[in-house]
Amino acid sequence: MIVIFNGPPGSGKDEAAKYFKENFGFKSLSFKYQLFKETIKHFDVQEDWFMEGYDDREQKEKQFDVLNGYSRREAMIYVSEEILKPKHGKAYFGECVSEEIEDGVNYAIADGGFVEELRPLIERVGTDNIVIVQLCREGHDYSNDSRRYFDGNLIREFAINGASDIDNKYMLNESFDIQTYRIHNNGSLRNFRNVLTSIYDEINIDHAIEPA
Repeated sequence: MIVIFNGPPGSGKDEAAKYFKENFGFKSLSFKYQLFKETIKHFDVQEDWFMEGYDDREQKEKQFDVLNGYSRREAMIYVSEEILKPKHGKAYFGECVSEEIEDGVNYAIADGGFVEELRPLIERVGTDNIVIVQLCREGHDYSNDSRRYFDGNLIREFAINGASDIDNKYMLNESFDIQTYRIHNNGSLRNFRNVLTSIYDEINIDHAIEPA
């Protein structure tokens, strides 16, 4: 089973994936992992320096001479759009992730949002073995991010302290027959985790997830 957390920056994707990993035995997969490696290699910088700064929101947007004047985020976009995708195709990162999937292992992915990355996963495991969890949060959208919400088969929504509006311009045009949950993450971390547990329990009933 693969659970893809799909939402704009700051909506809680990393926390959700971490929760599934620590509490339900899921392993982590990341579309960005290969891009991190390729970006660090391209600019010939220290991995620890790049990653520590990337995890700091202020440092992530700061421009550096060693990155040819790019910020860490801009450097990754440059390597992705100007080097890797023209050379390997738009599905490259999805193909890299698909090659890492082991049969019988459950995975949480915290950075889903491109159709080209989703298709290789569908080819590898099928739509019945993928669940999308969309995350919405007041004050957070895709205006500064090229990823978008997947248009899946929405079966349940959870509104924590009220629902957030989703602008249709941030929804991908292509639809997928994939079981989808939506969380309006506008409350406490405790309530967010309780909803994540509810989703896991429902997925477990539907799919009989094997423990790690």
